Amino acid sequence: MNGHPHKHAKHGEQKGDGPLPRLIAWELTRTCNLSCVHCRAASIDKPYPNELTTEECMNLLDEVASFASPIMILTGGEPLLRPDVFEIATYGTQKGLRMVLATNGLLIDTETTKQMREASIQRVSISLDGATAESHDKFRQAAGAFAGSLRGIDLLKKASIEFQINTTITRENLHELPDIQKLAEDLGAVAHHIFLLVPTGRGKDF
Repeated sequence: MNGHPHKHAKHGEQKGDGPLPRLIAWELTRTCNLSCVHCRAASIDKPYPNELTTEECMNLLDEVASFASPIMILTGGEPLLRPDVFEIATYGTQKGLRMVLATNGLLIDTETTKQMREASIQRVSISLDGATAESHDKFRQAAGAFAGSLRGIDLLKKASIEFQINTTITRENLHELPDIQKLAEDLGAVAHHIFLLVPTGRGKDF
């Protein structure tokens, strides 16, 4: 963005007439390593046709950076299943955008935390939809999902990467919200974001 007249614009600050987006949640892929009961995309672990190529993703970032400076949330599906996710994140950072990542945490290891830092990922959100392994794993329809998410959080902490907890509220887990909030605090999350169930995809039957 060198030479751009608005290169000093703050994130979400408008670069022209009218309001501009402060935050964009970008579903990079529909593919996911889980099959959660509430998933609006009804994602499963398989490739989907016609997803944007790396070049097309970079072109989209060019377009966004030409008129706004929003926070870009790289999400899915599971964004870590895209082999070019950090290439995309790095490019967005170079364009002056604040790049963040939303993941279930199961695919985080020491190599991915290194790549996150190299790509200047500013924050990672991990989804916890239950305060215990029993409730979270049921929600995510995968044994070990809770333990995997906590393991991912631990690796983020060791890498000094800021993280937050995301929770989707349904009738099944509403009673657990205070316990999930306490868990987020105990884990050291910088924020706990609450989402309401979107009744589409698998979520329409939940």
